[in-house]
Amino acid sequence: MARLESSQSLGEIDAKILDLEKRIRTQESYIAASEKINKATSNAEVLRANEKQIRESQRTLSYFKTAMRDLQDRRAQLLSSRPPQPQPGDHPHGPALPPPPPTSADDYSGGYASPSDGPRPKQYSNLDLIKAETPYTTAKISRMLEQLEFKLQVENQYKKAIQQMTKLYQADGDKKSRADADVKRIESDKKIQLLQVALKRYRNLHILDEPQADDDRQPGEGDRKDNLRKPLSGKLHITIREARDLDHAPLLKRSSKVYLETTVVIKVEGTARASTLSSRTDRWNQDFEIAVDKANEVEITLYDRQAGSSGDGSATPIGLLWIRLNDVAEALRRQRVGTEGQGVWVTADSAMQTPGAGGAGMSPPGDGIYGAGGDPRYGGGRASADAAPNQMQAEGITAWFAVEPAGALALDVNFVKENVRRRPVDAGKLGRQGAVRMRPREVHEMNGHKFVARQFYQIMMCAYCSDFLLKASGYQCEDCRYTCHRECYPKVVTKCISKSNAETEADEDKINHRIPHRFETMTNMRANWCCHCGYMLPLGRKNAKKCSECDITCHASCAHLVPDFCGMTMEKANILLHQIQEIKSHQKQLAPKPKKQQSSATSAYAQQPQPQNWAPPPPPPPLPGAGAGAGGPGQQDLYQDFNNMQINPAKNGHGRTDSGSSAGYPPGAAPPMAPGYSQQQQQPPPPPKASYDAGPYPYEGAPAKPSPPRLDPYGRPYPDQQLGYADQRPGSVHSGLPPQPAPPSHEPQVAQQPQKPNRQSTQPVRQHRKVGLDDFNFLAVLGKGNFGKVMLAEEKRTNGLYAIKVLKKEFIIENDEVESTQSEKRVFLTAARERHPFLLGLHSCFQTETRVYFVMEYVSGGDLMLHIQRKQFSLRQAKFYAAEVLLALEYFHANGIIYRDLKLDNILLTLDGHVKVADYGLCKEEMYYGQTTGTFCGTPEFMAPEILLEQRYGRAVDWWAFGVLMYEMLLGQSPFRGDDEDEIFDAILEDDPLYPVTMPRDAVSILQKLLTRDPNRRLGSGQNDAEDIKAHPFFKDTNFDDVFHKRIPPPYYPQISNSTDVSNFDSEFTREQPTLTPVHGQLSLADQNQFVGFSWVRPYFILVSFPLPWYGPADQRWLIQVANWADDL
Repeated sequence: MARLESSQSLGEIDAKILDLEKRIRTQESYIAASEKINKATSNAEVLRANEKQIRESQRTLSYFKTAMRDLQDRRAQLLSSRPPQPQPGDHPHGPALPPPPPTSADDYSGGYASPSDGPRPKQYSNLDLIKAETPYTTAKISRMLEQLEFKLQVENQYKKAIQQMTKLYQADGDKKSRADADVKRIESDKKIQLLQVALKRYRNLHILDEPQADDDRQPGEGDRKDNLRKPLSGKLHITIREARDLDHAPLLKRSSKVYLETTVVIKVEGTARASTLSSRTDRWNQDFEIAVDKANEVEITLYDRQAGSSGDGSATPIGLLWIRLNDVAEALRRQRVGTEGQGVWVTADSAMQTPGAGGAGMSPPGDGIYGAGGDPRYGGGRASADAAPNQMQAEGITAWFAVEPAGALALDVNFVKENVRRRPVDAGKLGRQGAVRMRPREVHEMNGHKFVARQFYQIMMCAYCSDFLLKASGYQCEDCRYTCHRECYPKVVTKCISKSNAETEADEDKINHRIPHRFETMTNMRANWCCHCGYMLPLGRKNAKKCSECDITCHASCAHLVPDFCGMTMEKANILLHQIQEIKSHQKQLAPKPKKQQSSATSAYAQQPQPQNWAPPPPPPPLPGAGAGAGGPGQQDLYQDFNNMQINPAKNGHGRTDSGSSAGYPPGAAPPMAPGYSQQQQQPPPPPKASYDAGPYPYEGAPAKPSPPRLDPYGRPYPDQQLGYADQRPGSVHSGLPPQPAPPSHEPQVAQQPQKPNRQSTQPVRQHRKVGLDDFNFLAVLGKGNFGKVMLAEEKRTNGLYAIKVLKKEFIIENDEVESTQSEKRVFLTAARERHPFLLGLHSCFQTETRVYFVMEYVSGGDLMLHIQRKQFSLRQAKFYAAEVLLALEYFHANGIIYRDLKLDNILLTLDGHVKVADYGLCKEEMYYGQTTGTFCGTPEFMAPEILLEQRYGRAVDWWAFGVLMYEMLLGQSPFRGDDEDEIFDAILEDDPLYPVTMPRDAVSILQKLLTRDPNRRLGSGQNDAEDIKAHPFFKDTNFDDVFHKRIPPPYYPQISNSTDVSNFDSEFTREQPTLTPVHGQLSLADQNQFVGFSWVRPYFILVSFPLPWYGPADQRWLIQVANWADDL
């Protein structure tokens, strides 16, 4: 099959080569003929027209010759890749298997071409593609084909509407309105002619497809990029200077008194906003400032009007030009970045080829890698942002823009955005940025589809009725991207392919119509839309399918989603479905009803409880050390219990093997667990205890029949369920750890014993302490964010200092963040389970009627953002912090958690010089290797491309953010910069980060591989996760075991004057009063019940003195571990 496809592709290329040879000969003959005419005539107009023809032919000929070389290269590659003919002795069952994919960190190719790949072709921006000086390329021709096809289709619809209006005016006898409509119809006819001429020219130029774009581009990636470019508001500054090579309208009468005047009209979203004076020389030099409100496109139309005594004065369009405002804003941003990086800042490929680049251990003289502001030998880093942007805003973009179908127009274009949320500091420096999270949208389910309301920023077509979406708003399925009108979604009969709905019966299954489409691959050469996702098919590419029977079109990636309804429209299918439902309903009414007594008996049987649904839990085994003398069996049980603290591969509540099993994950993922977990699973959850008087909000009781408690992602009851009792067993060293199970041989006997009374009632107990707002004094404000406030507080009982994160319940409920808040608590508990050295600890959680509180470990050294603003990090300092953050992310990933909000603001520095990763509000659980999610969230500068493109993503997004973090720590600025979020998003999707020419190669290499846009090729995205990053040469001199155990001396120690000194925190926050703002609203009982079980207190223990004849090294390690859990009390 592969050999057949190869021969077909080779045949297509040979046919294109033959066709191209004919076109080349034709263009050469045009040039020769024009040159002969130039020699034979002295007419100025003829000479001018011939010169124009020669330039156009030479331009076309150059493109044809480039295309010929590309086709010959493709042919040679196909011939070299064809499998050799089988020789005697070869394996009879076909060729050998391909080699396995690379596994080591050095085999990653990164996000950019390697030096051995040869020079990369020049990349043109969208604005460059419409410039007259840009040579013909496959990208330019494809873009113009797509644009002209779309404009032609819109103009044809506009013409039809005008014709209908003319008929209505004629029927009403309104002559004036009819005359106006006739003028518009004539103008529309002229525009259609211009578009057809331009379209024919580009179709004759089209030869090559873009196979690389077809292979690498994700389904719908370009469409989602367009959706990121929202309408803009601001001021458009445009200067119309002159035109050249226009095809002017012919004069109806040759006379000295009749002449042509040309006018340029500027339209914004179809509305005329400015017009030049008439000119007979195609020169105007007029400036315009146009206020733009939420617009996408500017259309510039050139009109010829015959003036004079015999002229009719009617305006005829002779040229069209369209400029997208987003393309102008993007070009201005690129121009600014290019100016800032001239000279000493280059792309990764150029930096890797620079002879002067050193190794990872090199560090040029200066404060940091390149001094406080860049390489001191070159006068600092990139150009400062306070001068260059202002200069750019004054100059704008000056260029000749191509006019269709012929000619060019010289313009000065500039666009200044308004009402944008600009960065708090200059773009050349680092500043604090708040995280964003897209609010969950209302979901409308139909046949497994999860429809949500969407606003599109391009012309979309409804997949149900095949009409365009008015105002580009409609419903789209979150899983399969089926797009339709709001009023059409209840009629959708096709089934969604989402796995969660795979077992549901779709309406299409009820329609006995199974005629599959005969899809054939086509090169899309006109405006077509996908019959599934509703996006316009890209022109000039082969990633489209067309049914040879019913002529519907779709993306190649959407073909398997189109139902087998060939020859039947969706409306007809919906009518058939309703008829089927009516027939079935009528049949049910005619069917004999069962006897009432029999029905009651069946119903009564169905309501009987099943005897084996739940078994009473067995009694807990004897507590270690309770009821046994020194040196007796109790001491042996105690020794055995805590030397076997590990999880057994047990079944969790979902019926699968516990994901926390030590057999399936690295050491960080299999936390030590106390025995007896399988018995405690069967106990009913106790009522959670609130930290305030919950009288008005009574707990709605335990269930009448005991039921298994809710389990966490690791198969254990949540700590608030384990610790919710008012009293605890004194013998338990960790009250969050269940008792040890009895030996397997005794389990059947234990299960058959009756439930014994609770042992806690017969033994000395200690009351579980409660934590509330009255236990703390607030001292200062440490930080504020989108989701709450963090304040420094002193515990009254112990005088200990804690950082308390305060969140309003009303805000949590309004933004649908209840589950996120509970998840943040669970992540805190995961971090505390093994007391990871680089993760922030949690003291307790409590709530009041209006707020919830996280009482966290207080780190007085401040965050890395403040320290890097004070002084640029050295290479050793940046590598030291990066290694510790790497271990923190590795622990999260090993426990199925992605962090999603890595940034300098969230990394705290302790007084002993080590880091603590904080703020777990955006963490996502159950995200092991291969698991994906789709929530749009994060901090703009750190968001991975797959998040921006609204694709499914996994834990590789953390390694992208880790690359951005390392870039900022090494170079003191962000790799992706812009004045607002939209510009930052464009930079992430389009720009290549720049590096100083003297930057060490190992540092450039690891950043290049981490900042790879393809998540499947990104360093760390494989199953080895952090191990691939550890193996990179940048960390070749780093011993990560020493890093984990803090054996490496820190490069810097933050200083404070006293325990309550907050000088290491931003003064913007610390100068505020540490008070809680009043909340006037009152939550309902249902809202309060959403926070049931939130309160939690970190357990603390009383170490009892034992006679220690059996005391050994293992016991010492255990007691030290237990003591560490209580070190803050």
